[in-house]
Amino acid sequence: MRGFPSRSYVAFASLHERPLTIAARLMTPSRERPAPAVVLLHGSAGPSTREGGYAEALHAAGFVTLEPDLWSARGLTGGDAGRPKTIPEILPDVFGAHGFLARRRDVDPRRIGVAGFSFGGVAAMLAATKAYGERFGAQFAAFMPFYPACWTYNVMPGHEWRDLVDAPLLLVTGALDDYDDDPQAGPKLVASLPAPEGARACTKVFEDCHHGFDMPGIDIAVPDPLAHRGQGGQARMRHHAKATAEAHRLCVEFFKKALD
Repeated sequence: MRGFPSRSYVAFASLHERPLTIAARLMTPSRERPAPAVVLLHGSAGPSTREGGYAEALHAAGFVTLEPDLWSARGLTGGDAGRPKTIPEILPDVFGAHGFLARRRDVDPRRIGVAGFSFGGVAAMLAATKAYGERFGAQFAAFMPFYPACWTYNVMPGHEWRDLVDAPLLLVTGALDDYDDDPQAGPKLVASLPAPEGARACTKVFEDCHHGFDMPGIDIAVPDPLAHRGQGGQARMRHHAKATAEAHRLCVEFFKKALD
């Protein structure tokens, strides 16, 4: 049937000095010409139905999507104790995903975006800097990080966020996020960018939403040393169905415009 998505499991090589083999779920809509694509990066807990919800919405709109499992190749189980020690450790995987998609005949290599959630959102933020693009010899065409602990940028080592590539970026946050303890953390971070970088970045704050508001069924509090602006403690995660549906629509709208 025309337009029905193809789902498959694939593997690609990271760009580490000792490459890891990264497993991923690939979803490809039926199209007569190469399609735009979006890499979806999971959070600390590992792959979840959250990324799948965005993938479904995106490829229904004609996008190829790739959902890498960044933990399995490292033997990690997820959570605060089961994630990489630093975010930059996974950037070779992120750019490896870009290279994998760029080599596919059904993908337009000039129109590959990346979205990430929590830990993956931090990776998406860092991928937007020229430093990483130059290091790995590739550049994403659009960025959509979700609740990436905004307080950490230009504060924590390895979280330098400046000198961004010439591409649109949409930073999505929740007003009740326990990592930032500030409903305006995202807008303040983007406002700190110099022109013209600030003109290419925009924000969306979801009111009455916690960290992980788009994770179906979740309603928990987890300990994390990065919570409460690095003071540590419990971080609440609570699903918000209405905001999730809106976020899916926003994601499709953003990448349609950015990768047109």
